[in-house]
Amino acid sequence: MAAAAELTETEQSPIRILVADDQGVIRMGLAMILDHEPDLTTVAQAGDGEEALRLIEQYDPDVVLMDIRMPVMDGLVATERITTANKASGRSKPAVLVLTTFDDEAYVLSAVRAGASGFLLKDTDPDLLVSAVRAVHRGDSLVDPASTRVLLERCVELERQVGGVAPSAPAQPDARWVGMLAQLSEREREILVWMARGLSNRDLAGKLFVSETTVKTHVSSVLSKLGLSSRVQAVVVAYEAGVVRPGEADVRWES
Repeated sequence: MAAAAELTETEQSPIRILVADDQGVIRMGLAMILDHEPDLTTVAQAGDGEEALRLIEQYDPDVVLMDIRMPVMDGLVATERITTANKASGRSKPAVLVLTTFDDEAYVLSAVRAGASGFLLKDTDPDLLVSAVRAVHRGDSLVDPASTRVLLERCVELERQVGGVAPSAPAQPDARWVGMLAQLSEREREILVWMARGLSNRDLAGKLFVSETTVKTHVSSVLSKLGLSSRVQAVVVAYEAGVVRPGEADVRWES
């Protein structure tokens, strides 16, 4: 029933996917999983970021599965160029779903800032992979809220350590976001806080006793006011602004 419910949310035509990874076996394996679904189809495969950009022009995919570490042009540069092109043309596709490992955690925040709609571990369950593609195609950037929160906490903590800040030191709000966060309404602030806690749009709707459509409207407003392109970027901002602190169960809004 769950699969059928997801299927009703997709368009009549299949979601077109480009897989970019420098390992042929991984590309073929991902394509086999995706092509098994009636509403998904792999239209192209690329072995590096430069080839991915070229094939995007040729095949016009809806979603790109992007590896980070690739020769010629890595996934970070390719993702940034895709996002820049989307903004310039006013398009919302292709959405980029980054494929990563915990060994790549130093790159995850860079991928998010480059405009990736979300990310998955390469050893993720096939069902989650399929759900993730459908999610980013819908615009629900946070694919796996619980896993995303854990990985983002690790990434933010790593950044602080690299910057010479002791892991136990209190997080200091990033001055870049103070003024922008002040533009949010009370409800938008609440939405941002709960997003940072890992709640999906459906979870938020139940928590706040509103429809998912209303939640999506609020999320879109948060992204617009903060100048962000994806929901997962908003979660990163919440960490950087001190709304949520790595390792803590609770989040706070600090005005």
